[in-house]
Amino acid sequence: MSTNIQEIKISKLTGKLKGFEAINTNTLTNDFCSKMRKSDAICAQCYSAKMLQGVRKNCAEPWQKNSNLLSSRVLKSEELPTINAHSFRFHAHGELLNYVHLKNFINICNKNPFTTFALWTKRKELIAKASKEGILPTNLILIFSNPKTTAVMHQVPQNFDKVFNASPRTAIEAMGETDCTGESCINCMACYRKDNDKNIIVERIK
Repeated sequence: MSTNIQEIKISKLTGKLKGFEAINTNTLTNDFCSKMRKSDAICAQCYSAKMLQGVRKNCAEPWQKNSNLLSSRVLKSEELPTINAHSFRFHAHGELLNYVHLKNFINICNKNPFTTFALWTKRKELIAKASKEGILPTNLILIFSNPKTTAVMHQVPQNFDKVFNASPRTAIEAMGETDCTGESCINCMACYRKDNDKNIIVERIK
């Protein structure tokens, strides 16, 4: 029997993220991302937008389908993927579009209780709403993406588990911080574990 269920596209990652899979969305059509790219935030140097306009042009269409599907309505359980992985990433490319998008990610976590999910986001207001409603799952690691490149955040924001900083090498050296650029994520796993003391993460901007 044929089915009309539209599947969420899962991407196999490469480079420092080799060994992980992710659910990505289209950065180029995300209104929040478009506004942030015009600011002085790290988003002005958005690697995702550059790649989707260049070497990853072919990904724009399937990731746009993810954007449409995840942000339009709360999906039924049978429409959500079953994840066979120890750790999984929400967004190697993309950002939360709206609260429906976040709720679908939360429901994916609930459907896959033995997988640890990590979500990088700058959208504190959406996370705060989910926290107030008491629906944040324990197998979801929330990482706040610091939009500022000039100062490392040393305090994790409310409702988050970790903070991710991206700064130039000169700023990192001046602040005496350690950067993780070039490290294989699967050999580090600092972002994918709640039970560690590395909650302030610093990466050098390439």
